[in-house]
Amino acid sequence: MKKLIYKLLAVSIIVLILPFILTLILSNNKKGSYSLESMNFNIYYEKDGVKEKLDFDQYLIGLVAANMPAGYHTEALKAQAIVCRTYTLYNVSLLLEENPFKKDYTTSELGLSYIYPEEMEQYWGSDDYIKYLTKIENSVYGTKDEVLVYEGDLILPVFFGTGTGYTRNASEAWNIGLPYLISVPSKQDVTSTHYLRITEYDVDSLIGLLKQAYPSLDLIPRNFFDKVSVSARDSIGYVTTIDLGDLSISGEEFAQVLGLNSNHFYIENYEGKARIICTGVGHGIGLSQYGSNAMAEEGHLYKEILTHYYTAVKITNLE
Repeated sequence: MKKLIYKLLAVSIIVLILPFILTLILSNNKKGSYSLESMNFNIYYEKDGVKEKLDFDQYLIGLVAANMPAGYHTEALKAQAIVCRTYTLYNVSLLLEENPFKKDYTTSELGLSYIYPEEMEQYWGSDDYIKYLTKIENSVYGTKDEVLVYEGDLILPVFFGTGTGYTRNASEAWNIGLPYLISVPSKQDVTSTHYLRITEYDVDSLIGLLKQAYPSLDLIPRNFFDKVSVSARDSIGYVTTIDLGDLSISGEEFAQVLGLNSNHFYIENYEGKARIICTGVGHGIGLSQYGSNAMAEEGHLYKEILTHYYTAVKITNLE
């Protein structure tokens, strides 16, 4: 049950933050060196109309808990802690540039899922709560003030659940050339229990699902396999465009409509049914969380993990 919760949480995080990620990338702002004091912002957790101020490390603990399984290796959790710290400061610096007079932010405004300690106990159970919370606290305090930079600027350290053997180029996926988000091997991902998912649909049922999203879709079972085809993939094999008759949509959109784990998929006619073979979990860009855990299990330290997945970056302390 816990594994299912972690998987659903990871997939929902990836789907929900993707529009936010794209907004940040398209803003194309450079992020210089910052200190927490000079940025001068406050973070609040809001629930049922009540706001509670969080100190920065407390906030990071909730981010790591919400965004990576607590059962992962400590070095993977440390890598995630630095990712969350960098991600937050990148976002805050962008928001401060847009509105320098705004100093207060709720956890929901900053782009990553956050869970409060009571919610952690709900996810993990009382038996594992102290053990997992201690691991995550150690990952945050053990990397205190460390962030990722590229040529002196904070990076946008996107991440995802499980890859397909290689990570993707941001230039192909999002049409934005970020030199630290280029394809690198992540071979360990293929050993994940979530790596492969095969789903079969009656063609009538699949057309019905698609028409819920696209009511004007002109598809019938007789011509489904002639009219539905992948028209473009990136160099790693992720679907970038799929044709549904006269309608062309992105692979990400198609995956979201059908609830696929990623847009790395193939469609085939299997005894009259539509079989969709999907590999990987998430958008495939940046750090693979499963891959980072596998690297940690092999003996790699968090700095090695981060510099593997984010090309030519440096890990530095906040001023």
